[in-house]
Amino acid sequence: MDTTGMDSTRGRRTGKLTRRQVLTGAAAFGAGVGFIGPWRRAGAQAKKPILIGLTCDATGTFADSGQADRRGMILAIEEANARGGVLGRSIEPRWEDTETDASVAVRKAQRLIERDRIDYMIGALSSGVAAPLSELAQRHGIIYFNSNSSADTVTNEKCQRVNFVWDANNWMFANALGPLVAKTLGTRWFILTHDYVWGKNQTAATRESAKKVGAQEVGELLIPQGTRDFSSQLLRIRSAKPQVVMANVAGIEQTALREQAYEFGADKDAAWVFPQQDFPDLVPLGPKKAFGYFCTTWHYTLNEPGAREFTDSFRKRWAGAPIPVPDNVSCNGYLATRELLRAIERAGTTRNHEVIKALEGHVIKDTFRKYPSTIRPWDHLVGQMIYLARTKRESEMKERWDMIEMVADVAPELASPPQSASKCKMQSVAETPVYGG
Repeated sequence: MDTTGMDSTRGRRTGKLTRRQVLTGAAAFGAGVGFIGPWRRAGAQAKKPILIGLTCDATGTFADSGQADRRGMILAIEEANARGGVLGRSIEPRWEDTETDASVAVRKAQRLIERDRIDYMIGALSSGVAAPLSELAQRHGIIYFNSNSSADTVTNEKCQRVNFVWDANNWMFANALGPLVAKTLGTRWFILTHDYVWGKNQTAATRESAKKVGAQEVGELLIPQGTRDFSSQLLRIRSAKPQVVMANVAGIEQTALREQAYEFGADKDAAWVFPQQDFPDLVPLGPKKAFGYFCTTWHYTLNEPGAREFTDSFRKRWAGAPIPVPDNVSCNGYLATRELLRAIERAGTTRNHEVIKALEGHVIKDTFRKYPSTIRPWDHLVGQMIYLARTKRESEMKERWDMIEMVADVAPELASPPQSASKCKMQSVAETPVYGG
């Protein structure tokens, strides 16, 4: 689906010019890039653009977050094109709605690779989608940036040489939250598990953390994807009388769960903890229903170097978007895309082997956070800060989007799992098919 000239949330044509028009001298192309740089002159021989496939949900459990992810990616691409592109070439996005469905995602990614001849691939919210996409990418040798999925497996048993993982993972969330929860909220924990790879991984990490802090598990319920009625689960929780509900549930299901728990009064039965929180899932609830503690990796209100400038650029570009400020999801999408383009520049080529080498071990200093991030060479996890947070009261908010109060933070080297615990057995560069260049 070539929808780079469409509105990011409704699939509506924006009236921006097409790539064909760009190559004949127009000033903008489908993704909304306003400056094409050295290949803009009419009649000039244009270099082949660098094509980036964006595998972002627009439907399914992670529809809202998928589009936030894509907004960050598009902004990074537009900024690069405004500077003249990369290696003298423009960058063009090709987007497919992966629908939060693994089989659909693989089919559409295969189409991007074989039909569109994309050079790189970025995207994924669902870990159930990210793992098969990374396997597909490894078979072809195409570098894939997993921008926002959080299961441990993609940097452990299912790690791939071409796959780079930008979000914090379950181990990080559970280990950051565990001591705080046990100390301040209680040690009788009831666990809700989203019934797919991320939820199961998160519950495994929660149990490991519970052992470390001496917490007792008093019950568990599996939450199938697509669940919208949580009345029976809320009754089970109430009867178990836990001190803490560890809600390892994400996406639209998490939003529905919180809304019903608030209406049922379950938020007063126990302290609720959401180990992983994407901001697009918080917004529909509003401050009253978005109760509990959670982990996040970024929010636009952070007063760190570069954060304000990034926020201003994002607001200007996406003024009409459903969420016009950058959040943890769109920030990951932006940074992943920006760092891919920088790595191509450092490598001096689009050939995958050289770009992989330019990525591994690289230290990213301008992360809009207090500490830099390192792309770990042994598992390709990008070290992230973890913030412990809660939702602000309405009286504390400066605007609708100012919902998050950061309670504490954990530096990347303390938040990330140690190399000694890694289960990653990555292919060598030599074993990875050559792609691009």
